Amino acid sequence: MNKKDHNRNPKGNNQWVLRTDEELQKIIDSKPRNWTKKDFRGETKLNKIKYLTRKETDRPGLKFYHSGKRINMNNIVKHSTKESIDQFKKGEIDIDTFKNRASTKKIRDQMTLKEKEEYDKKIYANLTDEQLEAKRKRQKKWYYQQKDNN
Repeated sequence: MNKKDHNRNPKGNNQWVLRTDEELQKIIDSKPRNWTKKDFRGETKLNKIKYLTRKETDRPGLKFYHSGKRINMNNIVKHSTKESIDQFKKGEIDIDTFKNRASTKKIRDQMTLKEKEEYDKKIYANLTDEQLEAKRKRQKKWYYQQKDNN
């Protein structure tokens, strides 16, 4: 019996050599830190050049510095109050709180006066005693500020 070798490329010519994790990490480190895996694959508006393959970006040992959606600070600032912007610049509030406040303000700006009143009634009905006391203090402070400005 004659055994046949079915390997059509016995010398292994033109075979792809896998890049090591160190080489891939060096590529990742050389690019901006706000790039996601999709940016390295060339699938976004930010980058159209393919630096890594999908299989390479899925390797478990690599450290990508950003994942998920990018934050559009112009959009957040556009829908924020002056007080929130000042607090964020001073470092009194973190980015999540800042985004949440902007999102809430954007939603409230789109509501009619009647919708705002109904929403507020629903929210205030569930406040604890401490929250009610804090609300009273805020309202008093606001009232005196308005009184002093006139």
